[in-house]
This record gives sequence, structure tokens and C-alpha cells, in this order.
Amino acid sequence: MKFFRSQFTRHRIIARGGLGAIGAGVALAVLGTGPAGAEPLDDLSGILTQLPSGSSTTDLPGLQDLPGVVDGLLGTLQGTTPEGITQRGEGTSRCTTVIQIGDSTSVAADNAAMLPTAGDTATAQYRRIGATKVTVDAVSGRAVVGGPSPDAEHAVASRLAAGERGCWVIAMGVNDAGAIAGGGIGAAERIDRIMTQLQGQPVLWPTVTSSHPSNQAFGAAAMATFNTALRDATTRYGNLAVYDWAGHAGADDFGGDGIHYTAAGTAERNRGFADALSVAYPPGAGATPSTRWVTG
Repeated sequence: MKFFRSQFTRHRIIARGGLGAIGAGVALAVLGTGPAGAEPLDDLSGILTQLPSGSSTTDLPGLQDLPGVVDGLLGTLQGTTPEGITQRGEGTSRCTTVIQIGDSTSVAADNAAMLPTAGDTATAQYRRIGATKVTVDAVSGRAVVGGPSPDAEHAVASRLAAGERGCWVIAMGVNDAGAIAGGGIGAAERIDRIMTQLQGQPVLWPTVTSSHPSNQAFGAAAMATFNTALRDATTRYGNLAVYDWAGHAGADDFGGDGIHYTAAGTAERNRGFADALSVAYPPGAGATPSTRWVTG
């Protein structure tokens, strides 16, 4: 079996941010697999572009349904999704205000000059799913505890004290994974320091990953430790959903250090975060996610 990624999962991407300290971890994921030779299905993405000039999918009976048919076919080839896990999709969210707290891997996330297009910014992606107000608060070297000030624990506290409320995307854990590998405060306590402050508000926390970094403090084992703690935390906090970004990120998303992302990788990450937020918190009310583990 070959792992493969359809172009349908990567043809729209968005971002905002910059370079920074640590970006991360392990493919703790449910990856889709397909039979050898499945890659040609990616060519279906070009079918619609071959229509006669001036025509549309509605001009040919049944062709307007092609994207959905293709998505369904790919889903079948990739196998069934394990119980309790929902694949990332495209839709809208109840989250009209989104606050993303991040480290250096989010510094470029909302900077159009550092992304393929202006539509790739984090703000553009969150607006795509219905957000009207977006804040990206990212600091290079940031961890939940310690590191450059304010660390994530205090950044959240400060925003709450200022009256900010909404859906929170906690893009943290890479620097924490490195600190934990060095004997620092454990992952569960770090997660608790954020989640205890955000009771009653929707939270999406992406898993962390890296790609063969030279510093093994940020290698696969360290990332896996943090990601396992995130999975466990979903049983303690009813307002927490985890997006398995580690299971979606590919080696080509990373820059030379294996920690930070390329412009295209940041754009794909932004798109993934937004799609996952729409899956975990679709239109409705309340802070309880529709699923606690989003993959795809």
C-alpha cells in the first residue's frame, strides 16, 4: 500500500504569519492509504478545466456532482474512518471570533507577504468558514510555560482579562515538547494551564510535528509525547477538540530546519486549521465540539 494525498485536499490554501522558533512533530495520525496506482485519481482535478470555453458543470447532466463523487470515491479508497474520528472538511463554523495563540510557526501565518497569496492568510481562511474577527498572537520561541514573554499561559490570561471571548486555536506545543524532553514541566500540566482558563469557550488544539530536525529534542518522540497528552486531555475537557495536523503535514511542508514551514506549508496549515474548526464547531451554539479528534 502507498500513502497518497489527493490534490483535492490541497488545492485551496491560506495563511498569515512569519518565521520563529519551533514547529513540529510526529505523524500520530490516521493516514489514508490507497492501492498502488491510486495516484492517477489526482488527475481528476483537471477534468473540469477541460470543459469548452464558457461552459460550466451545470451544462452537462450529472457533471455538477463530479466533485462530490470524486471525494466520495477517494474516501472509499482511503478506507473507513475509525470511530470517534472525523475527517477534516470544508464548511462553516459557529466561530465568528477566532483567537489563535502560537509560537514561531504561526508568526508568518497572517502575513500575506510571506505566503503564496493574500488569500492564504489565517484571517482569510477563518473568514472563509464564517469568522468576522480574527486575531493571531504569535511569538517566536514561545512555549505554554516559560520562554519569551508573554508565554502562552499569560497571553491567554491577558486577553481574557481584556474581555476577549471566542473560539481559540492553541497552536502550541513544539517548544513545549522540546522543554519536556529536557525534563521540564510535563505536557498534561502545560495543557491544563491553558484549558482551565478557557472553560466554556470552544478550543481547537492542533497536534504538533516536525520532519527530521537536527535537534532531536524536537524529534518524533518528543512530538508524540505531547500529542498523546492532547488526546488524553479530550477526556478531561468537554470544550476541547484536537486537530491531527501531524497526521496531515508532509515533508514538503517544512523548511530546511525540519521545524518551520515553507510558505506553501504555512498556507496549507492555515487551511487545515480553518477546515478543522468548521468540523469541530459547525453552525450551532455552545462550546461542546461535534467531534473531539479531527483528522484528514
